[in-house]
Amino acid sequence: MVPDPPEPNDPRAAEGVRLRPEELRLEELRPEELRREDYPAREFLRTRRMLLREFGYRHMIDLLALGREERITRWLLDGPLRTPADVVALVVAANRLYVEQPGLGYWHASSRDQGFIGLFSLTPQPGSDAIGIGARLLPRAWGGGYALEGGAALCEHAFATLRTPTVVGLCDPRNRSVPPLLARLGFLADGQGEQFGKPALRFVLRREHWRGARGRREGVDQGGAGE
Repeated sequence: MVPDPPEPNDPRAAEGVRLRPEELRLEELRPEELRREDYPAREFLRTRRMLLREFGYRHMIDLLALGREERITRWLLDGPLRTPADVVALVVAANRLYVEQPGLGYWHASSRDQGFIGLFSLTPQPGSDAIGIGARLLPRAWGGGYALEGGAALCEHAFATLRTPTVVGLCDPRNRSVPPLLARLGFLADGQGEQFGKPALRFVLRREHWRGARGRREGVDQGGAGE
C-alpha cells in the first residue's frame, strides 16, 4: 500500500543527504551517531496507543528491519527497503514531502508496549486530487488492531484537516487481510488495475462517506470486501 520511494541510484534521491549511503553498513549504524546530522523527526499525531512521527536517519535500523521481513515484502506492490541506500532514499523523500506538501508523508509508528511497529503513509496520487493511504506493520503488531487504529486516524486527518475529497487504498489481490480492513474504514471496492507493473485491487473512500472505523461485521457487510 505504500508508494515506491525514489530509486537509490537516482541523483534526485540524494539531494540533501548528509550521510553517504554507499559508505553505510548495517553493523555500523548507531542511532546516537545518526542523530548528529539528522532531520528533526517531529511528532505528527497520537492515537490511543500509538505515536506517529516524521522519519529521520535515527530510524534507519527500524526501516531496515521492516524492509527485510519476508512476511511483509511478499505482499508489497513496490520495492522493499533492503539496503541502507534504500532507506536513506525513503528518509530524504519523506522529508521533502513534509515540506512540499504539508500533512502528507511517511511516518514512523511506535506503541508504548512494543516500540517500533511499522510505518503509515498518506501520499499524493499523480494526476489526481486523491490521497493514497498505506501501512506496513511488523508481524508482532499483527492482530492487535493497530492498522485499523492508524488508518482511522489518517482518514480523519485527510478529510478533516486536509479536506481531501477522496482517499485511495491499494493492495495485492492475494492479500486477504487488507480488503476487510479497508471495508471497516468505509472504503468501497473500485476494481482492479496496476501499481508499479503489478496487479492491484483499488478501494476508495470519499469524504462525504467517512463515518469513522466500523465494527468487524458492519464493515465487511457494507464494504463488500469479501472474506
